[in-house]
Amino acid sequence: MKILVDLLFVVPGRNRGTQTYVEGLLAEMSKLPETNLICLTNGSNHRHFRDKLGLSCLRAPIHGRNRSTRLLYELFIAGSVARRVDADALFCPGYLVPIAPNLPTVVVIHDANFHDIPASMAAVVRLAQRLLMPRVARLASRIVTVSQFSKERIVDALRISAQKIDVIHEGPLLADEQARPHDWPDLQRKYGIRGSCFLSISSGLPHKNIERLVRGFIEMKKRRPGDQQLALLGHRLNAETEALLLREGCRDDVIATGFVTDAEKLAFLRNSLIYCFPSLYEGFGLPALEAQSCGLPLAASKCASLPEICGDGAAYFDPLSVNSIAATLVQLYDDPASRELLIRRGYENLSRFSWRKAAIATRRVIAEAAQEH
Repeated sequence: MKILVDLLFVVPGRNRGTQTYVEGLLAEMSKLPETNLICLTNGSNHRHFRDKLGLSCLRAPIHGRNRSTRLLYELFIAGSVARRVDADALFCPGYLVPIAPNLPTVVVIHDANFHDIPASMAAVVRLAQRLLMPRVARLASRIVTVSQFSKERIVDALRISAQKIDVIHEGPLLADEQARPHDWPDLQRKYGIRGSCFLSISSGLPHKNIERLVRGFIEMKKRRPGDQQLALLGHRLNAETEALLLREGCRDDVIATGFVTDAEKLAFLRNSLIYCFPSLYEGFGLPALEAQSCGLPLAASKCASLPEICGDGAAYFDPLSVNSIAATLVQLYDDPASRELLIRRGYENLSRFSWRKAAIATRRVIAEAAQEH
């Protein structure tokens, strides 16, 4: 079966979540029998997918960082490219499908952010998705999403039949045993880490709920004074939070790193005490599986997709309650046995997820779409 995969939307280093998704999925799909993948790439990602994953790539004459050109190519030309290479189906893992695909088309809609939390995206992107997503839902032969939570939200947002949507979980971003994490003592010196490290990896978007996590961490330290520190990877503190930390005398206890390399992230995951996931909205929540795969006990928000994804391998809190966050962190900090139990349950939870399973299920959906067409 020949499948054209639309990767025009991927700009390496910019949309890391969806890039992780396509890399994990396509690496396994390419190994399946009777599956011939041809990836439609742009000038920014062509070498990345061709050389890193060894995929067969067809480069479109556009640059990945030009959003408007990329969008026009996806909407009006990608379908004709699929027909020109005689593809049996078109697979679009980045929300959009061509205006007139004229062949079986499967799209991945990862979440309903465009409807549920529109403030999380730029105004032009929000407008485009509001206009395009209902059309995408109608034109696609089948829709794949990554959690039951996302499926329910997409059905509600787009008013489409639930039968058109297949839930296929992502795989865990397992730590590569051959990968060398950054030297931990070097990172301790670089960021001023001196004690037990509570870790969270997040952007600064409001729904990530980092400000309440910081307040919950401050409250935990009032109840359990000590050398604990909160490391926020990928995050920068705003002026209000900086002022709060100064007032509370906790400025050196919260470390906001901004961008970190994969090697630095891996070192934090392997050397922290507890992973904190306070998000108010997640379509899947891949960082939870990252933490579990590295043997970190997980404290997570009891909302959106997180209970579905984290399973029994997390201690849950009310993300809207600073007191609930603080109480959960205190409980895990005080009780090594609870941490060990969550680590064990986290490893058990990981068995539900694999990119191999996701690849087989996605290949089946695409094949069914082609047969139905």
